[in-house]
Amino acid sequence: MEQEIQDVSIKRIQEAMPQLKGIENELIIDYTEYTMPNDKHPIHRYPIRFDGLYIGLREKGRARFSINLKEFEVGHNDLVICSPDDLVQATLQEDVHLVQSMVVSSHFLKEMYISLNSFMPFFAARKDHPVFHLTDSEMEELKAYFLLIKENTEKEDYFRSDIIKRLLAAYLYKLGSILYRHRPELQEEAAKPLKREEILFKEFIRLVSEHHRKERRVDFYAERLFLSSKHFSTVIKKVSGKTAGQWIDEYVILEAKTLLKYSAMSIQEIAYYMNFPNPSFFGKYFRHHTGMSPSEYKTQM
Repeated sequence: MEQEIQDVSIKRIQEAMPQLKGIENELIIDYTEYTMPNDKHPIHRYPIRFDGLYIGLREKGRARFSINLKEFEVGHNDLVICSPDDLVQATLQEDVHLVQSMVVSSHFLKEMYISLNSFMPFFAARKDHPVFHLTDSEMEELKAYFLLIKENTEKEDYFRSDIIKRLLAAYLYKLGSILYRHRPELQEEAAKPLKREEILFKEFIRLVSEHHRKERRVDFYAERLFLSSKHFSTVIKKVSGKTAGQWIDEYVILEAKTLLKYSAMSIQEIAYYMNFPNPSFFGKYFRHHTGMSPSEYKTQM
């Protein structure tokens, strides 16, 4: 069964591009200027998922990003942020390109002991708006931190990893300050301590991201969080405004659309890969949520 959509690990990138600096399996950082000779050259032929947080600040060149099947034009002073569960594809235009880019593993982020809760309102809003335009002065502020991180990845200091963690934490706090400057309405949310319900919702999204290809039952996720299905559903609706079932369906439909659009798998293979009992059931589920059959969606691509 051929499936072109791939989860790309930091280790795999480091093996394919050993010239990139970073920390083994934890961090990749790149600041290489290059010329793209052919118009609309795809960086990735098929969508990929990074196994970490991607941050890219574009200094030169234009690109088109597809993030979770939504299209975004990205140019000078634009910032792109992608979470580990995002489906990402990029097409570069013929130009000179220069991007301050890095991929940071989830494990490395946790080891930095920064207050990720402070970033939750922003990351929730980022789901629909992953591209931000920054001013020249904001780009320069972030570039100073970025170059310090890059410089230290090239050294062999005894405390190298710890130094980079502190510098990266400072970079993320500066980035957060800039983004909250652009979205002041989110600052009040960031200042509030996380409630137990919000922590449960965060864990639910992590579980859905991990298991949606095989599990669509609400009670599966409720059991994983040691809650009754009724209480679990009430909590998710209260925190997010959407039911647990709606969140699960969003992830499933995005995965199905991506496989239909990019993979060589047949509709039957996709149905069984995503743990539907048969192609007919998959077809009814897909039509219910999109208004068209899988074959209609596939042929319109």
